[in-house]
Amino acid sequence: MAAYAAVTSLLQSLDQLSKTHHSSYSLLYKKDQTEVLTEKYTFLKAFLEDFTNVFHEDIKMKHLERMIQEAAHGVEDTIDSHRLVLRQSRRERRKANTIFHQIQNRRERRQANTIFHQNLEYAIEEIGLIQREVTKKIKLSRFNCKISHSRDTSSQFPLDQKDMIVGLDEDLLKIKDRLIVQSSKLEVVPIVGMGGIGKTTLARRVYDDSLITYHFYVRAWINVSQEFDTRDIFLSILRSISVVRDEVERNNTTEQLAERVYRSLKWRKYLIVLDDMWSIEAWQHVRRSFPDDHNGSRIVLSTRLVDVASSASSGNSLHQMRFLSMEESWTILRDKVFGDSSYPPEVEKIGKYIAHQCQGLPLAVVAIGGLLSTMSNETGSWKTVAEKKPVRSWSGS
Repeated sequence: MAAYAAVTSLLQSLDQLSKTHHSSYSLLYKKDQTEVLTEKYTFLKAFLEDFTNVFHEDIKMKHLERMIQEAAHGVEDTIDSHRLVLRQSRRERRKANTIFHQIQNRRERRQANTIFHQNLEYAIEEIGLIQREVTKKIKLSRFNCKISHSRDTSSQFPLDQKDMIVGLDEDLLKIKDRLIVQSSKLEVVPIVGMGGIGKTTLARRVYDDSLITYHFYVRAWINVSQEFDTRDIFLSILRSISVVRDEVERNNTTEQLAERVYRSLKWRKYLIVLDDMWSIEAWQHVRRSFPDDHNGSRIVLSTRLVDVASSASSGNSLHQMRFLSMEESWTILRDKVFGDSSYPPEVEKIGKYIAHQCQGLPLAVVAIGGLLSTMSNETGSWKTVAEKKPVRSWSGS
């Protein structure tokens, strides 16, 4: 099992690190960072040992296994990269023949150590979220688990499923999988579909997801739109990831802003969402500002146009949004109008007709549901809405 092998390898690396490297103390756990990581991954190793057979039967559990594997690989990459930096620093130190070079070398080593410990702290937060979700899965599934764990697990990781829009749960899992697992190189994940089909809703659910929030060091959400302005895009990114002084906004050229974005993202694991991209030209203007440091950074791009998505994807598969089924549309409409309350049986037939007329577009269903929620729950009122104009036009597409 790949996840088990990744965790076992990491535990060996952590053991070596604890013997050879005095790391700083974690502000979050008040314990040595390597000790905290060892404890958490030992828990996950025991979990993987006990539930190997479950992963072959449950898709969501398999997804969890992949997240554990990717997180373990990420920590091991951090350790390996730091060792490489230290070896290079030692070689440079031997070559340093002036006080200036010696001071510069020490400064670089301190900076490398600071980044290393920041990355370990981030890894602790990330695996903590995964660990709590594992515990939640165990309790919800009522598994006869033999894992003993000394930490308090009363505060559980909230499942995002309860907030999902009907019909998007599978899409959300697929996008999260592409963001968290798979390649360490920079990748663009294009979400394609017509207006009103839920591209922005899906992208926003992914962007706000608790695990995604902790998985990426910096995040930025950019509304591109049809009348895009490259300068505004760069400023929006900078405002999301750092403080931008007024003089920078006033005086910097577009090229200078592009360079600032590149430097701000360099060596940082980032997630950029470019929502509602309308042209290949817009993508070509901004793409050069996204560095690829092979640290798992991602760009999510939503668009109505397949050619734009294909141009940005660099050969990666497009995520094509599907239409809602009639039953999914009716469920959304019913929940929008009545919530958890019961509904009059006589409105079901006309309600399903209205849902069907939305032609599988979530935005149309939500919009018409919002209107119906303000009206009388009589079939006559609902028929008036159904006959007034094509329901699909409520999607705005």
